[in-house]
Amino acid sequence: MESKVTEHQEAVLDILLEKVYRDSGHDFRDYRRGTVARRLERRMLATGVKTYIDYMYFLDSHPEEYGQFANYLTIKVSRFFRSPYTFQQMAALVIPELLLNRKRREESCLKFWSAGCARGEEPYSIAIMLADFLGESRSDYDITIFASDIGYLDLNKLRSGIYTAADVEDLPYSILDRYFIPDGDNYEVRADIRQMVQFFHFDLTSVNRQPLPGMDCIFCCNVLIYFQRQLQERVLGKFYNSLAVPGYLVLGEVETPTNGLLEKLECLDGKAKIYKKVDASGK
Repeated sequence: MESKVTEHQEAVLDILLEKVYRDSGHDFRDYRRGTVARRLERRMLATGVKTYIDYMYFLDSHPEEYGQFANYLTIKVSRFFRSPYTFQQMAALVIPELLLNRKRREESCLKFWSAGCARGEEPYSIAIMLADFLGESRSDYDITIFASDIGYLDLNKLRSGIYTAADVEDLPYSILDRYFIPDGDNYEVRADIRQMVQFFHFDLTSVNRQPLPGMDCIFCCNVLIYFQRQLQERVLGKFYNSLAVPGYLVLGEVETPTNGLLEKLECLDGKAKIYKKVDASGK
């Protein structure tokens, strides 16, 4: 079966995804069909079924397969500072503005959200970036980095901050030496960095759950590309409502923003897809 589905296959796939949503609550109905088909192929090979209809029957007799299906649809690919340019521009364009805004308001609270945090590398990278930027003045700020992903992650494992040598091999020695502690064959994120990050389960596609309010900055990189346009608009609308004023949305280099987003936000960097939410007066 090819990952580019025919019209008939797409109709049957729609029925399958509706069944998955109805029976398990996992909602993949607005994911890109090519992505769903490609990853579903792997489960069909693993279970020995040949058609979507056969797979639906398999789900009926093996309900534990719903979790496996969801895991394959949300494969986690991440690494520390995955897009170096995006982080460089964050440090150049966003952090100075945020700190100046806090100084003007005589406030010390900073709230970030890593939406689609995968295995935790992104929120820990944000925390390291902030610690590196602030230096000794970090103690002057109350920083929280909320890190969420769909509910198939081991939160305790993420909170432990333990990664293999292969996971950190691309990090500069200066970062590895300052922010990680060797732990046998692994490396552990330093405790003060881990304390900045709060992990929790959150499904961006849910129509019922409301996102976090008053966020100074939201990261959502390499997530929207798996969604169909209508779902992208809905998720971006959630982000817009979650942002403080001023607030910053970071989508990264591979995403393509919707027209609706471009009409609402000021673009600070077109390559890194960094946008700013301003008030009606543009301040």
